[in-house]
Amino acid sequence: MTGSSANAGPASLPQLISQLLDWVVIGLDEHLSSRGFTDLRPTHVVNVLRHIDCDGTRPTVLAQRAGMTPQAVSELVAHLEQAGYVRRVPDPGDGRARVVIYAERGEAAAEAAAEYFAELEDRSARMVGAERFDDVKAALGQILHSGHPGSPGR
Repeated sequence: MTGSSANAGPASLPQLISQLLDWVVIGLDEHLSSRGFTDLRPTHVVNVLRHIDCDGTRPTVLAQRAGMTPQAVSELVAHLEQAGYVRRVPDPGDGRARVVIYAERGEAAAEAAAEYFAELEDRSARMVGAERFDDVKAALGQILHSGHPGSPGR
């Protein structure tokens, strides 16, 4: 049973994280659409745009970071390039390779996303109180940086 009921007790950490991620992604999609980025989909943001380094990123690295095949990422990058969000340029360290960088429209979308995340943090801190919100962020950071649950010795 995947739904929740009043008698089921509190949600597990994975359930809460999954629901929170869905909530954030939906909100980001709505925010970007309201700013004129109606052709961006959550898959573009989650699987490509968030993984691009400032100096560019090879498509194979984007695929690894997203947990996708290089072919699937190549399709997403091609769409984003056609829409003006990214460009593929020669890798400064290896002229035979190419890296994906933000185009002007991609930089504008990244700024709109950063605005959304700042608003989200402010709104969340007001909901639960700034100190409690900081504690949640610190606890999640501690869990994240302690290593994978399946790591040896964990």
